[in-house]
Amino acid sequence: MAHSRRRSGKKTVWRVVVEALEAEGTEVIFGLPGNPTHLVADLVKHSRIKLVLTRHEHGGVACAYAYARVRNGPAVCFGNPGPGITNMATGLLEATCGSLPVICLSNGVPMASDGRGAFQELDSVSLMRPVTKWAVRPTVADAVPWVMQRAFSVARNGRPGAVFIDIPSDLGLIEAVMPAYVPSLGRQRFRPDPGAVSEAARLLARAKRPLILCGSGAVSSSAAAAVADLSDRLGIPVFTTPGGRGIFPEAHPLALGQVGLYFSEVGKAYYDEADLILSVGSRLEEFSTGGWNYFPKRGRLIQLDIDPEAIGLNFQPDVALVGDAKLALNDLISALSPANCKLRATRIDAIAKAKAPHLRKVEREGARRSGRLRVPQILHGVMGVFGKDTILVNENGGADLWSYYWPYYRVQDVGDCVPMAEQTAMGMGVIGVIGAKLAAPGKKVVCVTGDGALQMAMMELATAAEQNCGITWIVLNNQALGWPQYIQLLTGQATAGTEFKVSPDFAKLAEAQGCVGLRVSKPEEIEGALTRALEANQEGRPALVEFRIGKHDYPAHFTRYHQEIWGLGRSGKAAKRRKATGGGG
Repeated sequence: MAHSRRRSGKKTVWRVVVEALEAEGTEVIFGLPGNPTHLVADLVKHSRIKLVLTRHEHGGVACAYAYARVRNGPAVCFGNPGPGITNMATGLLEATCGSLPVICLSNGVPMASDGRGAFQELDSVSLMRPVTKWAVRPTVADAVPWVMQRAFSVARNGRPGAVFIDIPSDLGLIEAVMPAYVPSLGRQRFRPDPGAVSEAARLLARAKRPLILCGSGAVSSSAAAAVADLSDRLGIPVFTTPGGRGIFPEAHPLALGQVGLYFSEVGKAYYDEADLILSVGSRLEEFSTGGWNYFPKRGRLIQLDIDPEAIGLNFQPDVALVGDAKLALNDLISALSPANCKLRATRIDAIAKAKAPHLRKVEREGARRSGRLRVPQILHGVMGVFGKDTILVNENGGADLWSYYWPYYRVQDVGDCVPMAEQTAMGMGVIGVIGAKLAAPGKKVVCVTGDGALQMAMMELATAAEQNCGITWIVLNNQALGWPQYIQLLTGQATAGTEFKVSPDFAKLAEAQGCVGLRVSKPEEIEGALTRALEANQEGRPALVEFRIGKHDYPAHFTRYHQEIWGLGRSGKAAKRRKATGGGG
C-alpha cells in the first residue's frame, strides 16, 4: 500500500520523518545539526532514537556506513544544507559502491527562495544522483510519508545502496494533516531460474578444482550458512573480495583469503589452476581481478548476483544465476546429489597440505619479538590479545593493507569485518569503527590504519570518547602517504608531496580527546600495549596505539601485483605502465 487512507493529526513534516524512522526500527542516527529545529527537536522530543553527534557531516555518514554493514540493514545519518551536503557526498558514494543501505537526511534551501541566491543554495538532488540509488526533494507535505517508505525500500532491496532525502527548510517546519505512516515491506528475495540452477549444479559436480568467490552480495543476503554448507559438502575452498570478507571464518580449513591485489601465495596458486569459479554477489571489479587480468586459464564461471546488470559486466559467465544469494545457494545445494561429494575428502586434504607451509611461515614472522618492528608482528599481537569476537574495520593505504592479507590477519567469526568499497575513501574506517561498536556493543572492535588516513579523520576521536566506545585504533605510522610514495620510488620520481615532515604525536592527540594513547617502537612492547588498550576498551574507553614502523615493507603479492599488473618496479622504473592507481598512507 503506497499511501494509507488513514490520516494523522496535524503535525510538522519533521515529526512525520521521525515517526517514520521509529516505525522502520531505527535505533541510532548519526550527524550534526545546523538549525536544530530541523529534525533534532522532534528527534529528542518525540522518539527514543539515540542521537550520535559527530564532529563533521562526513563522520555521520562513515558511522552509518559501518553500522549498516554490521547490522546488515538500513542506517541513518543527517547533516546541514549547502557544504554540509557536499561533505556527505563522499561517504554516500562509498556506501553505494559498497552496497550498503544508508539513508541520509538534510534540510535544504526553502522552496520559497529556491533559485534566488538563498543562503547555502545548492541543487542537492543533481549533486547526489550519481552517488546514490535515489535522491529526492519532496515539495508537498503529503508526499513525505511515501518518500520515507520508498527510501527504506529502495535502500535495502535489489543491490542495496544509499538514498538521499532533502527536506526543504520551509516544508519541514509547516504543520499539516498527512497520511499515517505505513512501514516498508523489508527486503524482498527471489530465486534464480531452475534450469540455470540445474546447469550450475552439473558444472559443480563435474569440476575437479572448483572455488567459491564471495563478494558483498553474499554478505547482504546473509548467505554465510549456505556458503559454509556448499563448501563443506563438496570440499570447495572459499575466497572473498574485500566486500565479501566476513562471510566465511578465515581460520576454517577451506578458507584461502582474498583475491586480486590481496592474494596470498597459496591462494593464488590454487586460483590459477581452478577449473570453475562460483562467483557469489561480486561484480568482479578491478582490484579483485588484477585489472581483469586474473582469471584461471582453464576456468569456467558461474555468476550469481541479485542485480541482472552485474551479470557479464566483466567476464561472460557459462551459467548466470540471477537472484538472492542465500536462496540461490540453497537451491544449488538441493540440486546436488550425494554422489557429487566424492572428491570432498581429497580436496580438503590437498588444500590443508598446500596451506601448511604458508601458515607456518606467517606464524614465524608474526611471533618474532626482536629486530625492527614490522606489521606482521603487530597483527599477530592483535589476534593474540583481542582474539575471537573482534570486528576488524579496514582502512586504505599501503601499510595497513597487511590486515587485508590472509593469514597475517584472520577474521575469525562470520560478520566481523567492515571493509571499505572500491572508492577506498581514506578516513572512513577510522570513523566507521565508532558506528561498528554502536552496532555491536558486545563485540571488540579494532581499526588498522595508517597515519595518513588517521589525519583525515582524527577529529572524531572525541566522538568515540563521548559515546564511551571501547574501540582501538592500531596506527601504523611511517610518516608518509606510503602507497603514493612507493609508486614514486618504483617510477624513479622524487618523493615530493608524500612525506610528512611534521607529524602529530598521535598518542598525545588521543589523550587530548579523552582516549587512551599509547606508543610502541619495539616488537617486545606489542602485547603489553595491546593488553592495556583492551583493558581500557572493557571500561568503555577508546584507545589508540601508535606503532612506529619503517617505510615500504609490504606483503610479497602487493609488490608482485605492481610488477605484473601495472608494470612497475622492474629496475626501479615502469617497464610497462598500464595504470597506476593506489591509496594513501
